Amino acid sequence: MNRSPFAPSATAAARFPSGWRARLARDPIPTLLREGPPSLSARIRRELIDDDEAPRGAEVLAFPDVKAFLKKQGAKGDFPAKPLEKGLGSEKFASVIATVRALERMAELGLDSGEKAVTQAAEFVLATQGKDGGIAALAIGENKADKAKLPAVHFQGWALASLCRVGWDSEPRVASGFNFLLQWRQADGGWAWRGVRSDSSARPSSHLITGMALRAFAASASRRSSREARRAAELLATRFLQPDRYPDRKAPSYWEQLSEPRFYVDMLDALDTVTAVGLGKENSGVRTAEAYVRGRQSSDGLWYPGGPPEPGAPSRVPTVTPKDREAARWLTVRALSVLRRVN
Repeated sequence: MNRSPFAPSATAAARFPSGWRARLARDPIPTLLREGPPSLSARIRRELIDDDEAPRGAEVLAFPDVKAFLKKQGAKGDFPAKPLEKGLGSEKFASVIATVRALERMAELGLDSGEKAVTQAAEFVLATQGKDGGIAALAIGENKADKAKLPAVHFQGWALASLCRVGWDSEPRVASGFNFLLQWRQADGGWAWRGVRSDSSARPSSHLITGMALRAFAASASRRSSREARRAAELLATRFLQPDRYPDRKAPSYWEQLSEPRFYVDMLDALDTVTAVGLGKENSGVRTAEAYVRGRQSSDGLWYPGGPPEPGAPSRVPTVTPKDREAARWLTVRALSVLRRVN
């Protein structure tokens, strides 16, 4: 049974007269606008307060923090990999995944396919795509030294999601990538790690793999309402706070490890994905996930990466570094965007 031990108190007083922000225990938007860099403020204006004059494109490129971010891009369009990415596969794999992450950040910054940096990064991600639509650089085994049989569908899905978010939804190579995902679905409508965890479509899907593959459909305006996306979303929503069917991040507690920027599936990421596909509060899994996400808001109004506070902790605000606080601000905007959609 899906349940959340972190649902906010039913007696919590609303602090605002109406709208989705009235349902928050505390509205963090004033804090975010006061503390965040110009790029974060611009994102808030675009996504949360519907400001038609919010900065985009060339104006965003002039922000100091955006300039610093784009300076990391290599001549081939790639971005430097972090230790987590390097530990999973080859140097090429790590570079592609790092660039996928960078494309997502570009989307959050308000950049799209009209910008040279976006186009270069997208081309780098698709450079090893095969005739079957799979991105060959994303083929990894269970261990770094293992030879992979085919591109990992979960990382393929994440890559396609990043491309769709920056405006490449109608690109023929992206369509080919979606065909690859559909070809390797499980019979239950989700996905498993083919060639590593399963060689048969009859085996049950993994919520880790399904959640990451489904990101692609959630990000695609032309595919998110498809029957395949809806079926996978309904399946994923039955798995919230449950153990996975496979060893990868099997424990239910992995659902509670909120990450920023996102990587593997967690409760916020999954709620974002299934509601973008079209599930709403009529779905019990959505209600469970929404209550959980609401319950993770700290007393200062922000959402912090990592696990939930220890039971009986004197404060719901962790001791953090400036870097942690920056990650919390970006995570909070993501949480608010999802809660706005749900409500």
